[in-house]
Amino acid sequence: MIDVSELIRQNIAKTAERMQGYEVTTKEEMIPRMCLEGYGDYQLDIKYGGRTSYEKMDLFYPEKGDMPYPVFIEVHGGAWYFGQKCSIEFEPFLCGRRRGYVCVSLGYTLSPEGHYPLPVQEIKGAVRYLRKNADRLRIDPDRIVLWGGSAGAHLAALAANSCDTGYLEGDIFGYRGISAKPNALVLWYGCFDYYHNGRLLEDWVYQNFFGTDNLDSVREELEMSSPLRHITNKATPTFLQHGRSDTVVPYTQSEAYYKLLLKHMKQCRLELMEGMDHADAKLFTKINIMRMFDFTDMVLGR
Repeated sequence: MIDVSELIRQNIAKTAERMQGYEVTTKEEMIPRMCLEGYGDYQLDIKYGGRTSYEKMDLFYPEKGDMPYPVFIEVHGGAWYFGQKCSIEFEPFLCGRRRGYVCVSLGYTLSPEGHYPLPVQEIKGAVRYLRKNADRLRIDPDRIVLWGGSAGAHLAALAANSCDTGYLEGDIFGYRGISAKPNALVLWYGCFDYYHNGRLLEDWVYQNFFGTDNLDSVREELEMSSPLRHITNKATPTFLQHGRSDTVVPYTQSEAYYKLLLKHMKQCRLELMEGMDHADAKLFTKINIMRMFDFTDMVLGR
């Protein structure tokens, strides 16, 4: 098996050099942790599973609104091997609390500590956990939004779409009989498909995620890991955004996803953002995030 430790160390060092003012010494800290000061009512490190130490979530409650609250779940990016919950990526979405949302930042097992398909199963398990405990957590089990960026968009899309095809539906946490399907899906600059629609990520990232040097030996898994393979006429209403100048994941990934989705449903939207790169700061502005919540409010009937 390929030893990715040196490659990861190199990328940690590059990130630390680029992100002056943040302490970046681990792969988790490559997306630095946010400051919690001033955010009021929240619960940290809620365990939704027991397989790894990553299987926790953080909940931030609304400033206003009526219970039970709708839910916004963030699945962070990071090429399946770096990043963390409650990071600076998540913080901009906390403006959703003013719209009455409980905002959830979800941890999942990074590679090489875990390999595909574990993170997808974990996301499904987390959604089931929230539904099972909806009364105690003061949330509405029928108004759940799932967001993902980059690798997180791949995981979120596959977790949602596979609910309609039976793929990876085996429950690993004991929440049997509870749906893992979100009510709305938001996907930003997602790397959805290894074989089709353009790819810029290096092969070692996929080797690390799938746990093998020989990607040809897992071709069927790679094919089935594409959320496009699981789009049906039951697909979750979806909002995609992708920068046209993305230098990490080609915007053609989101374009192909949308074109296939449009063949099956009308409640979907794609916005290709002129001049924006991967994880562009302009996407995380309050104006853009509020537009996203306009879409989810519409879908949830708010």
